[in-house]
Amino acid sequence: MKPARLIQYPPSSNLLGKGVVCICIILLSIVPFSIHIFAWSVVTSLLLVVIAVLARDVQALHLSLFTAAFIVAPYSHPALSSWPYALLVPLLCYGIVVLSVPQLRRSLLWLRTGNVDREMVLSAVAVSVISGLALLIWYHALKPDVAVQLRNMPGMPVWLFPFAGMAFAVGNSAMEEFAFRGVVMQSLDSAFGPGFVSVVVQAWLFGAMHFLQGFPKGGWGLAMAVVYGIMLGWIRRRSRGMLAPWAAHVCADLVIFVVLSGIVLNW
Repeated sequence: MKPARLIQYPPSSNLLGKGVVCICIILLSIVPFSIHIFAWSVVTSLLLVVIAVLARDVQALHLSLFTAAFIVAPYSHPALSSWPYALLVPLLCYGIVVLSVPQLRRSLLWLRTGNVDREMVLSAVAVSVISGLALLIWYHALKPDVAVQLRNMPGMPVWLFPFAGMAFAVGNSAMEEFAFRGVVMQSLDSAFGPGFVSVVVQAWLFGAMHFLQGFPKGGWGLAMAVVYGIMLGWIRRRSRGMLAPWAAHVCADLVIFVVLSGIVLNW
């Protein structure tokens, strides 16, 4: 049996690198709450990339590259501000740069499967059940406007819905896990150490992204996504890999697709 591929903790960032990481966090905390991307945030994000390079801090460069792509992409074209492009395009841009630069590629420490033992399986199942019930309660109790999400539901025969649902759950959860439990959390670990601070901060950024367009969304959506992000971050930390949190996330996204499918099909 091959040993599990575990996430290795990144080296600590230098002082300037930590400053870059902190400013990136501020930008990623502000931008999702507005429908407009302002020029000052674009300039700031690009400047942070330059500072990270001058600081010779690889982990700060990882986060600054992702932050710049996350802000510049929707600024360049409004269509890139909606799902799935708002996260997919920045991840692709970031990935192309990282894979093209050997030093960045070697420092990609988060892309590991991790331990999938009995404890992690039970944890993933528990998180899946809790998150699924929370989503159902939120939707049925608050009756939120999900018009934005319904616009992303393609017209298709009924028999295709299970396949579309699985594709959505697998793809969307992978994007969000790569971004927040991957890129963001690794850089936070380099700035603040592999403790609870990194778990909470990445969860906050994950929640902020759900405020305007997420399912759930709004104030309740923000709070629920933050708690959910903490749980996924905890699983990622304990398993030292991405497989367990991703599997739990897939289950939650399947619940979302079932709810939206019920509306489309008039169940």
